[in-house]
Amino acid sequence: MTDVTATKVPAQPAEQLPVPLFDGVVLAVRAQDGSIYLGLRDLCATLNLSLSAQRRRIVTNDSLHLLQFRVPVGNQLRALDFLLLDDLALWLMSIQERRVAAEVRERLAYVKRFLEAAVRDAFAQLTGLPSAPSSQIEDLEELDQMDQALKQLADLAQRQTRIEASQDRARVAYRDLADLVHELRDRIAALEQQAKSRISPAQRNTLYRLVQQWGIARAEHEPNVTQGVGIRKAWIEFNARFNISTYTDLPAAKYDEALQFVKQRYSTLTGRPIDALEQPSLDIEPR
Repeated sequence: MTDVTATKVPAQPAEQLPVPLFDGVVLAVRAQDGSIYLGLRDLCATLNLSLSAQRRRIVTNDSLHLLQFRVPVGNQLRALDFLLLDDLALWLMSIQERRVAAEVRERLAYVKRFLEAAVRDAFAQLTGLPSAPSSQIEDLEELDQMDQALKQLADLAQRQTRIEASQDRARVAYRDLADLVHELRDRIAALEQQAKSRISPAQRNTLYRLVQQWGIARAEHEPNVTQGVGIRKAWIEFNARFNISTYTDLPAAKYDEALQFVKQRYSTLTGRPIDALEQPSLDIEPR
């Protein structure tokens, strides 16, 4: 676990990009070592979770890693907590489904069931027990093998390597890999063609910041609405306005119209214009 409270100077991201997740938008950043992190504030807002409570849970879990980055928030640079992408699955498994927003509860439940099933299957393979309900184990003496298997966990990688080194498995793996390469080439070509008609990363960052400000303003002006709910409502209204499932699907030709839409909604709500659209440079000192 990375103790973010011990970090004297927040890290400077090598790059950043807002990405869609669970019907919301989460800021992703890349650290200087290449590792990718996701904004904890955005994750909690998307799932309607308490940011402070989740942060406390994460910093006491040695398997989860937080790191602070200085990122633009409005016209300021602020130090925010980011969760290591590699730890996202572990964090999702620890979330109580009843605490998340109803709109994403079913999807989160599916993800958790899949991850839990994968863990059970891995444990069954490790111990040699059947990958089935324990009621199908006829003799309790079969459980004797659990302890021995756990002690030999360090040898598991070597045994797996020997299995995969066999000639038959190598042939199958090669064919599967060749098929995967062809499939990936087709998908990449389709994505490249699609990307040409979509908004750029810089435009995505600008829209992300504006909609965040709009959502925060909704929370300030609407009774019993938290920032997370306000931001989520703003994204839902934005996507509905342009008939898209996620803002990354916004056609580039609609970008100016999208800016005007957010500016108009913000101005109508607050009575003042939204902050400047230009992203502040990374050497600006936070206020």
